[in-house]
Amino acid sequence: MDTKKTTKMHQFVSFLLKKEIFAVDVMKIRGVERMLSITSIPTMPDFLEGVINLRGTIIPIVDLRKRFKLGSKEPDKETRIILTELETGLVVGMIVDAVKEVFQVDSAEIGDVPKIGAPNMDQRFIKGVTNKKGTLVILLDAERILTESETEGLKSLEQL
Repeated sequence: MDTKKTTKMHQFVSFLLKKEIFAVDVMKIRGVERMLSITSIPTMPDFLEGVINLRGTIIPIVDLRKRFKLGSKEPDKETRIILTELETGLVVGMIVDAVKEVFQVDSAEIGDVPKIGAPNMDQRFIKGVTNKKGTLVILLDAERILTESETEGLKSLEQL
């Protein structure tokens, strides 16, 4: 009889935001796009850049640097939009500095949210942390990037 604990592997996509490495569950990702032209919408919060029309679908775009209070940065050739589908069915684009890689991690290697982290970063966005080749990777909870009321407000954009 095998007495080893069964472990569960999780896949994540890692990306950069201001020299910090973050990752999001690959099962939430619907695609990665190069930077596209974003149409701004008046009265939206600062971190909501606006919307894109991707193959006939209107997608709200969140600048993760602004959302996490990491400052802003002009897009460059490495800037990407990660398309993430929330449990509500809403697809949201997240602007990141660069997409790195897809990697696997054992659930036993995911640690709790540290009490410290990126300066000024709200801890509610973080699902956990893991160590990848000696580097700390912050695992984001895609469902918490937007509050419930922000998600509801953005769902109305789908009808545009």
